[in-house]
Amino acid sequence: MTKDVRWLAGLPAPQARYWFGEKESPGSPDAMDSFTFRITGPVDEAALRAALRTVIGRHTALRTLITRQSHRLVTTVLEPDAVGEVLEIRHAAPPEHEQALRAFAHRPFHLDRDLPVRALLVTCGTTDDRPSHLIVSVHHVAFDGWSATVFFSQLGAAYRALRHGELPPGDPPSHYERIWRAQSEAETERDRSDLMEWAQDLAGVPDLPLPLSPVPDSPGALGEQLVVLSPRRTGLLEVAARNAATTPNALLLTAWVRALRALTGGTDFAVGLPVSGRTSLASMTAIGCFVSVVPLRFRAPGDVEGDVGQTVAGLAKALRFQFSPLESIVGEAVAHDAHRTPLCQAAFVSQEQTDLTLRFDGAESVYVPRLKPESAFEVTLEVWFATRTTARIKHRVDVLDQRRAARLAGLWRTEVETVLKVFADWPR
Repeated sequence: MTKDVRWLAGLPAPQARYWFGEKESPGSPDAMDSFTFRITGPVDEAALRAALRTVIGRHTALRTLITRQSHRLVTTVLEPDAVGEVLEIRHAAPPEHEQALRAFAHRPFHLDRDLPVRALLVTCGTTDDRPSHLIVSVHHVAFDGWSATVFFSQLGAAYRALRHGELPPGDPPSHYERIWRAQSEAETERDRSDLMEWAQDLAGVPDLPLPLSPVPDSPGALGEQLVVLSPRRTGLLEVAARNAATTPNALLLTAWVRALRALTGGTDFAVGLPVSGRTSLASMTAIGCFVSVVPLRFRAPGDVEGDVGQTVAGLAKALRFQFSPLESIVGEAVAHDAHRTPLCQAAFVSQEQTDLTLRFDGAESVYVPRLKPESAFEVTLEVWFATRTTARIKHRVDVLDQRRAARLAGLWRTEVETVLKVFADWPR
């Protein structure tokens, strides 16, 4: 029987990866996230406390403590009634409230005794017209991007009901580990064999030749380049995608790979692609860490049609498996520079939304996006595809200085044009 690589040290692999990452680098910002809302109007603190406990009580991932016993990780799921207070309330006038929010967002989690979610309400005055700020801090052992939409939708609904003395909506509870196990058991032996065959093809992929340069004053610091494609170019992308029988994101990824080749001279490397890891109906309303990074290997360059073919084939496998056995791949890798990101130095991220929604009954709530100053990759292209296409290239400054990053942004724009010339008017 093929080994079930979706489990690691007794936990679902995505959850275990973040646990090990936390132990290796306690308090790492790459393992945590926070979501802030500016609230104008009255806040019912008692209803908010109860709403938070209601949502946490529905989802086992948010009530789980993790400890290590020998070579295994062991979870303890608290009963809903055993969940302690998760909401702190402070009063701070501007600009002190910003310091309080930052400190709260960076406070580390002790996963053997802290729940992986906590909240802080900062009130800025005694009148309702002075905005308050609600920040929810989470650890990725229990929370991914998809989870945020579920969490804040349920939080808003529960708050509204409790504020009016009603019972919260009966949203279905979720048991993270059971859902992950059910997804794993739904795979056939052929599925697992094909997954491992794909993984073996990824073993030994060379690093992307991005030479490190010493930047002693800012280790790990990030820079960024913004690229915006006009509505006309975005419309042509849709036409090109239809002609190529694929998606706009597949064409944008192809252009990204070609730009990386042009900048570095690399002809064999992997690009990381985050996938949701949610393959069952039950997972769609669950909170937990399902997300994985799937490496797509791109070999010797060809013409644009050939490169699109490589991209489409890789994306098909990524969507089929929604997972990659990274530990098996890295374990079989050739000698690796410890200062480089293992396996995938570059990534491509398609962002589906820019704003979260928290419907805060009786008040106006606005999501305050946070620009994350950290990245698990050396260089990442984030793309928002809408009426116009907005792209952001995030890069470690010890890998790409601003001049080379600007050149990479220009190369990507040029390669998008190349793809459009081939497919927007194709077939000729």
